[in-house]
Amino acid sequence: MHILKEITNKTQWNNFITNSWFKFYSFLQSWEWWEFQYLGNKSIERLGIFKENILVWAFQVIKVKAKRGNYYFIPHGPLIQWDFFKVLADILPTLRNKAKKDKIDFIRFNSTVENTIQNRNQYQKLWFINAPMHEHAEDTHLLDLKKTEDELLNNIKKKDRYYINRAIKEWVKVRIDNKTDHIDRLIEMHHKHAEKVWYHKFSKNFVHNLYEVFWNNISTISTSYNWNVESILMTIKFWHTCVYYIATSDIINHKFSPNYLCQWEAIKKAKADGAEMYNFWWVSPDDNPKHPIAWVTKFKRKFWWYDYSLLHAQDMVLTPKYYINWLIETCRRVKRGYYYKKPR
Repeated sequence: MHILKEITNKTQWNNFITNSWFKFYSFLQSWEWWEFQYLGNKSIERLGIFKENILVWAFQVIKVKAKRGNYYFIPHGPLIQWDFFKVLADILPTLRNKAKKDKIDFIRFNSTVENTIQNRNQYQKLWFINAPMHEHAEDTHLLDLKKTEDELLNNIKKKDRYYINRAIKEWVKVRIDNKTDHIDRLIEMHHKHAEKVWYHKFSKNFVHNLYEVFWNNISTISTSYNWNVESILMTIKFWHTCVYYIATSDIINHKFSPNYLCQWEAIKKAKADGAEMYNFWWVSPDDNPKHPIAWVTKFKRKFWWYDYSLLHAQDMVLTPKYYINWLIETCRRVKRGYYYKKPR
């Protein structure tokens, strides 16, 4: 029988995650993510799953309070290495009891299990339903950094390598640092680009809080030509995985688009920092040009390796108020044009 206990020791938490082997994990289950949520006035608990007083698995629970409904949100977790659904079934009664005490309307798991029919059926047996909308990356594109730099470059199609080599020949300037003016430039360009292409933008406080808590593992990389920044991005590294998290561009010189060189420099930086996997984060579930992020997905997939699909977020309904949230999120999803890959 597995039981839940709160973990309050940072070293114990991060050491457990980084010393375990998980097929997929991200910074959303790091101790630093709790600190980031705290700065955003969110309530969060780090829970360990124990068996015979030995920590075997772990996950973080964010308490989200909203007019449309209060809920527990578990992003990219729980981190359970084997017997996932058996362990989940053991801990759910305790989690439901905690939720009732906290006046929670539903529990949402954005877990790291693969997007298979078998996994979907297992969630259904535990009385979960598909969430009306995603909250974090579910379809991702991954690059194996254990390859040599030459292998990584040669795996990019010749016509796309051209942009990288041409940018170098044209003396496109690369900058890698977290100085204040560089961060402010990222925020400024991100906001302008979001308004232009109509996607969700991160607030200035959100970005600054990320830098505050992930400072030692966050990188800002930009490329500029004739002193004009044309491409800029931010990556977050957690253990052996580096995530390409925020990026924006204002391309003027399309003949040697600095986007390619900027991304290539980010990949090299991640590899030099000891990352073994580069996660391009969110991509569309297919090649449909009408998907809201089809344009950026096409670019990400040019850095050849493979897509990895997580099961779509799953909700456990606790009170009738959930259906208010379901209606609001469904309307948002339809309006924005999102859809999700079916389990295979």
